[in-house]
Amino acid sequence: MSNTFLERKIARCFDLLDRNSDGDLSRDDCVALARAAADASGFAAESADARRVHDAYVRLWEVLLAPMDSDGDGRISMKEYVTAVTGLSADPDGYADSLGVAVDAFVEAGDSDRDGRLSRPEFLALYRATFPSLGQEEIADAFEHLDRDGDGHITRQELSQSIQEYLLSEDVNAPGNWFLGRLDV
Repeated sequence: MSNTFLERKIARCFDLLDRNSDGDLSRDDCVALARAAADASGFAAESADARRVHDAYVRLWEVLLAPMDSDGDGRISMKEYVTAVTGLSADPDGYADSLGVAVDAFVEAGDSDRDGRLSRPEFLALYRATFPSLGQEEIADAFEHLDRDGDGHITRQELSQSIQEYLLSEDVNAPGNWFLGRLDV
């Protein structure tokens, strides 16, 4: 299989992270994602919970995304993003560290009851707020695929495995392909 399927997944991720739809990723996009996620979890704007979500998304920017800015302009273009993400598989240790930051951001943002995992209602609320272009049914389907053991929760391990499959796997049947909703093969 060519990289076409993988590149489409990566481009979709970029588009969904580009909160202001300006064609680049920036720290402002991460802050806007954090604000939407904190609101979806019912965290008051100035609360410690909202601050924790904000800090998790700023870490996502600083640790995972900002290093992708190869030209140093403070913004990440689609080309920079695709190049950096496709290069992640060449550095498994660095990838694992970066992936941990992404998983932490999602769990910090969505885990309103602080049990360390995402319940179905938490996941649905987080995704509706963070990725408004995804439909309710598509988000519900994503949850069903990512909840690998069917216990009604997505653990950090399940989320980590799903993100890894989404960003690195060309296996069209991998459950992680549902990380950002349905993607036609």
